Amino acid sequence: MNKPCHSDRTLAGETGSARQELADRIVTAIAIGAYSPGDRLPSERELAERQAVSRVTVRAALKIVSELGLIESRRGRDGGTFVTYKRVSDASPDTAQRILAQEMPQLKDFFDYRCLVEGLVARTAAERHDQQQASELQHLLDEFCATDDASRARELDQKLHACIMAMTANQHLETQSRQLTARATLGFGSEPYPAESLPRARREHKQLVQAILRRDGDEAFRAAQHHFFLTLAIMEHSLDGKPL
Repeated sequence: MNKPCHSDRTLAGETGSARQELADRIVTAIAIGAYSPGDRLPSERELAERQAVSRVTVRAALKIVSELGLIESRRGRDGGTFVTYKRVSDASPDTAQRILAQEMPQLKDFFDYRCLVEGLVARTAAERHDQQQASELQHLLDEFCATDDASRARELDQKLHACIMAMTANQHLETQSRQLTARATLGFGSEPYPAESLPRARREHKQLVQAILRRDGDEAFRAAQHHFFLTLAIMEHSLDGKPL
C-alpha cells in the first residue's frame, strides 16, 4: 500500500485534527491541479488506503471540503465525489500555501531521488523497447500534445509513463516508481496539471520520447530527470509564484 509523505496515524489515534489535515490536503491537491474541475475524486476506500486513515476520517474530511463548495456528491450509476468549478482562492485562500510550506523542505530532497530513479527508468526503456511499444508511445505523445484539457492531459500522462515503464520489463522499477509518485503527490498519486503547465509538459514529453525512440539512453536519462521536476515546480509556483 502506498504511504503518504506525512507521518502515518493509527486508526485509534485519529481525531478531528486528522480530519482537518486530510481536508486541507485535498484542498491543496485541488489548488495545485492534481484534480481539475469536473474530475471525480478517488473512492473513500482508495483515499483511506492512500492516506493511511480510516474511511470515517475520509468521510469527515470530504464533508469539510464539500462545505467549502470545492467538491460535490452525485448519486447514480456515474455518481461519486466531483471537483466543482469554485476557485480554491475564494473558498480557502491560505490552505494550499500553508500545506505546501510544510511539505516543501522534505519534498525538495525527495525529488532529487525520484528523478534519479525515473532517469534510470527512461534509460532502460531506451535500451529495451520493441517496435510495437515505440509506436504506442509515439501515439500517446501525439495525443498528449493535441489536448488542451488538463484532465485529459493527466490521463494521457499516466498512460505515456506507463508505456515507458512497460518498456523496462522490470517489475521492481515499476513498484518503486509507483511508490515515489504517491509520495511526490501528497499521497494522492495524481500528478498536478494546471493549464499553465501544459506547454512545458509538451516540450519535455517530446524530448523524453524522442530520446527513448532514438535509443539514446544518456539523453533519455537527462530528459526524464528534468521532466520529473515539473511536479515540484508546479508546487513552488502555487506557493510563491515561481515561473514554470
